[in-house]
Amino acid sequence: MSDEGVISTGRPAAREREPLIVHDKPSCTECWGCVRVCPVRAIRVVEGRSEIIQEKCVACGLCVGECGARAHKVRDDTPAVRELLRSRRPVVALLASEFTAALHPLTPLAVERALAGLGFSSVETTALGEEIVAIEYERIAAREGTPFTIRSTCPVVVDFVRKYHPAFVPALAPVVPPYVAQARLIRAMYSDDVAIVYVSPCFARKDEVFDPHLEGPVDAAIDFLELKQMIVSQERGGGHRAMHANVTARPRILKQLSLTDGFPREALAKGSPTDGQVHVVRGIPDLDRLLKAIAAGETAPAVIDALNCEGCIDGPAVNPGMSLFAKRNVDRAARTAPGVAAVSTRTLMEVLPKVEVVRSFRPDPVHLPRPSDALIDALLADGGFASRAEVLDCGACGYPTCVEHAEAIFRGDSSWEMCFPLQRRRLQQAETALEALVTIDELTGVWNDRAFDERLGLEMARHARYGTPLSLVLLDIDGFGAVNDLLGESGADEVLKRIAETLAGSVRSTDMVARLRGDQFAVLLPGVGKTAAFAVAEKLRALVREQRMPAVSGYTGDVRVTMSAGVASADKEMLGGDDLLAAAENALLEAVQQGSDRVGIAASG
Repeated sequence: MSDEGVISTGRPAAREREPLIVHDKPSCTECWGCVRVCPVRAIRVVEGRSEIIQEKCVACGLCVGECGARAHKVRDDTPAVRELLRSRRPVVALLASEFTAALHPLTPLAVERALAGLGFSSVETTALGEEIVAIEYERIAAREGTPFTIRSTCPVVVDFVRKYHPAFVPALAPVVPPYVAQARLIRAMYSDDVAIVYVSPCFARKDEVFDPHLEGPVDAAIDFLELKQMIVSQERGGGHRAMHANVTARPRILKQLSLTDGFPREALAKGSPTDGQVHVVRGIPDLDRLLKAIAAGETAPAVIDALNCEGCIDGPAVNPGMSLFAKRNVDRAARTAPGVAAVSTRTLMEVLPKVEVVRSFRPDPVHLPRPSDALIDALLADGGFASRAEVLDCGACGYPTCVEHAEAIFRGDSSWEMCFPLQRRRLQQAETALEALVTIDELTGVWNDRAFDERLGLEMARHARYGTPLSLVLLDIDGFGAVNDLLGESGADEVLKRIAETLAGSVRSTDMVARLRGDQFAVLLPGVGKTAAFAVAEKLRALVREQRMPAVSGYTGDVRVTMSAGVASADKEMLGGDDLLAAAENALLEAVQQGSDRVGIAASG
């Protein structure tokens, strides 16, 4: 479909290459930000690490910018460029027109000098290519009976339509990207042996140049971040070429027909935002919603102007640390800088050779197997959702709904580990279960009240069945509040530890010493009757009274404490451990009321 006299030169583009964006698993910190930000769910989690599903990826680069650990890496295409620069061929640097913002703070003249220092024989921009593409868009729009059109030369948008909405592929305007038009123009005007290196504002272009349907007019492509690194490396390392080559400022091309990426100014100016004829879309999620609405018959715009970013100036390789507003200001300042003559593109277009701008597209649908409703319900149940009415649809997993997440789990692209509410619930359950397993008092190292309750129940059951003796001694520190006031909290804790050591070291291995609460301890004595239990209580009371507590919290005085005790033994009238415990508590209370450093004994048992 070329007009008579149109020049169409190109280079074969079929070359072996690695995937454009890959994930470095060892660097992954498992934050899963990449999973949540990917608009096409092209990142799966495998064994705790994310992995890019290459056949689903549209190379938007959001995962690269989102990853604080820099685990998502873009293929380095600079070796091919350096090889061209070492050859004897003249090499033209073809810069996307956003280069002023991408390479800021370098001025346009400094950029040309730096490129000359790297060995490029000439520098061009895509400005004329954008004007050529805009004219073709206007020609398509002017045809009578033109059907619904998706006007986009954005490779991310094109790939998204081809993969996820293949039915809309015929609606893609068959126009080449501006850099391809510009490259063909360069080949028409330069020598036959010229090599062209395209410098892109996005990562996706670096794979697009290999598309055989574009006939390969570009020899190599890198992004602006790679070019920056080449310039920095050259400045640091010196080299055989001067980085400040003598380059003369050239006239600035004034675009009159196009906006970003070759969109025609006139067509956009005529489109009213309220008549629904021209719909401007930025970002894959919004485009996805719009195409689904069109498919459902909810809307019917005549034209969609679609880009993945807010203009190519917001591409992932255009100064990612700079805000969009700042980049626009830099670009505006460069375009309006004084002292640089502007050349009208309308005048140039009349004398330039014509180049082929028509291309074709083929669908490349992503096949996503879908489970049955019954299997989805079973998967949701695995995730803790008893029914679809209970799903949260919070989106924290990276999928908009729990049902879509269940479908991804079915395909092996995710797991319920990605469901943050579920994992939080499981963590809480695990913490509760762990607490239930803790049987040692953290402060004193003796058994805690939970372990004591379990053991008391077992021993009472044994007593009820076999009639074996069982006694309990409860001990409280006399005036522990005064001890706490004297020594402070840390000093009082040391006293509790020393008493616990004394009690635990003075009973049989079959006996149980536990701290129940505060300053109260219990000694459970299986096989011991009331009289022997009373003797044990007296021994423990005497040991505590005779023990001198260590100097703590800077207090060096003679610190001594005493304990009161209550003794009770199980009898046939007691129904369970609570009855034995109550009897011992009553005996302890009686001892405390009679004065400190005493042992009380329960009447029953």
